[in-house]
Amino acid sequence: MKIKVNRKKYLLSGRHRFFSPLFVFLCSFFIIVILIFCAGYYIRKTHSFLPSVSSLYKSWNKQDYQSVYDNSGLILDKRPLDGTVLALHGFSSYYLFAEQTDSAIAQNFITDSINSLRNAWYRVTESEKPQIAYILGKAYYQKGYYYADLAIKYLDFAYKSGIHTGDIQEFRGLSAALLGDDSLSIAAFTDALSAGSSDLLLFAIAKSYEKINDTDKAKQYLYETIRTTKDDLLVLKCHYELGSIFLTEQKFTEAQAEFDTIIEKEPNSADAHYGLGVIYETQGDLIHARAEWRKALKMDPLHVGARAKLNIS
Repeated sequence: MKIKVNRKKYLLSGRHRFFSPLFVFLCSFFIIVILIFCAGYYIRKTHSFLPSVSSLYKSWNKQDYQSVYDNSGLILDKRPLDGTVLALHGFSSYYLFAEQTDSAIAQNFITDSINSLRNAWYRVTESEKPQIAYILGKAYYQKGYYYADLAIKYLDFAYKSGIHTGDIQEFRGLSAALLGDDSLSIAAFTDALSAGSSDLLLFAIAKSYEKINDTDKAKQYLYETIRTTKDDLLVLKCHYELGSIFLTEQKFTEAQAEFDTIIEKEPNSADAHYGLGVIYETQGDLIHARAEWRKALKMDPLHVGARAKLNIS
């Protein structure tokens, strides 16, 4: 006897078995597992290759500032508000600036340093701020006159917070000199001497005393600079400052000796020829005076003093 099979009913019953609760559960389970695996893979792919903060400190201790700069930049791409990484990025930017000979590249580094440190300022603990202020103040000084007030602000904060590094007073003095605060610059420079003398520091003190017309102390520090420095260019600058002071004091013989010393070492010194012209002018010898001023203009067509003496606008 033949048994008739209802094919449609059979297929429907098979489909019912195919979508049984157990099968649905297993499918859901495997889908969830796959999603978790994909999410983990994505997270590992996007974050596992980020440098660690500890690796930044290791590079910093090795003075590998380029590595600190590059790797902190990678971290900041993912975590732009990380205060510690911002600070390290700003520090490394400043030291890379100091190593640069290309002025355009140097300015990019100093701008990056300031931006990073200002952002870090609001995202670190109070105990970390003095070190940030120290570097930020120096960075602002490097930006020139229009940023000198900010340089003083942050350097003062660092100094009052206990940062007494060898150069902080020197930078405070230089920043104050930019602002024309000669009293503060002299006080800071003098204090900096206790941390160690340098030729540039001695020269800066001399210039500050010259600005307040204390010519005796100015000359004292200029002579000391000449005695201690090995920088030939700085020696010439000292001789020019001495010549200018002697001119002001109407000690023309001494002034001429200083300018002659410069020309002997650097015949193309526009400033020295200008100074000699002024000496001839005070002696009533306008022919020789104009001759010296023309020499100064030949060497420096934009020399302000020589152009004024020759009525060249």
